[in-house]
Amino acid sequence: MHSTPFESIGPSRRRWDTLGMAMRVQLDARAWSRSRFATSAAMEVLGVLRHRGRHPAAHARQWHARARQVLPPGQRALLEALVPADHSYTPDFLTPVPRPGESMSQVAARIAATPGEEVDYQLDIAIRGRRVWPHVLAQHRSEASYERWRRPMPQALATVARDGGAAVATAAAAAMATLFESVLAPDWPRVRAVLDADIGNRADRMAAHGAAAVLDDLGERMRWSGTELVLERPYSGVIDWADEGVLFVPATTHVGPVLFAAERPHPPVLIYRARGIGALGERPAGAAESALAGLVGVTRAALLTTLDVPASTVELSRRTGWSSATVSYHLGILLRAGLVDRYRRGRVVRYARTGLGTALAATSAEE
Repeated sequence: MHSTPFESIGPSRRRWDTLGMAMRVQLDARAWSRSRFATSAAMEVLGVLRHRGRHPAAHARQWHARARQVLPPGQRALLEALVPADHSYTPDFLTPVPRPGESMSQVAARIAATPGEEVDYQLDIAIRGRRVWPHVLAQHRSEASYERWRRPMPQALATVARDGGAAVATAAAAAMATLFESVLAPDWPRVRAVLDADIGNRADRMAAHGAAAVLDDLGERMRWSGTELVLERPYSGVIDWADEGVLFVPATTHVGPVLFAAERPHPPVLIYRARGIGALGERPAGAAESALAGLVGVTRAALLTTLDVPASTVELSRRTGWSSATVSYHLGILLRAGLVDRYRRGRVVRYARTGLGTALAATSAEE
């Protein structure tokens, strides 16, 4: 369920078409009416791991800092090897399709029970030197481009993988459970309150205006035609088993556009950034990051700490999941305050932190 060239849909799980670059979920009005919401503790954990300490959301950066302190080094190394910050693919077995009312311990049990051959296959997809599956290779322009896309085997993962995929699943499940219990669990009631509020708001809209209305503010590049849900992607495929609708999953640690996942026979899953996450970044008044948010606001503080490298409005929108209009508005305030500067290269305008902005962001990161 991750931002990969194929997102979470393994090449063996979908049927390809050539009618345009889009995923097409066959979904009539009856199936739409069966769509529902769910939450996923595993998705929250992976969001923290994916972005490390550079997550635009204050609460996710706090969780990552706490994880570095309390998670055993071996477990942290394994999770960071499985969820790389510099590669687009994360194995699907780490995020089983959510089930209503499921605790993290129950999710971890399902992760640990993943068949070894399934884990091995998912590792093969993106790890250089492992088995090359012809149907995976066929989805790339050439063998050379596929090899360039794959990444080296991290040592922490190689050590566990010597004992097979089942051993990787067991170790990863234990590490994710430890991270959740020692880091996220104390804040989980607040997180659930945010997720439940988001679900309640969208469910009300769905009831008042129809299931398609829930797509309105989830971002561009997807639409419902009345017979199918079309998601623009750099690849094509057809999902023809969505008789039970779509599963919408909000996450407070998600960044960027909506993610799409489909695994037969489960309903397709759409993972999106939950509303109202600013409240999760609230800290005691003495915390440096709270001081920064109190000075410039939660959204502008997140943008400021995200600008480790110069970026355009569009790039920042993709990183944070906020609309370009929202990003542009808050960048304008930061610009007038002297915390960011901007420059043009060709047709692209990029923003960069000033010395003062960098000093403020550094103070926040040290906390």
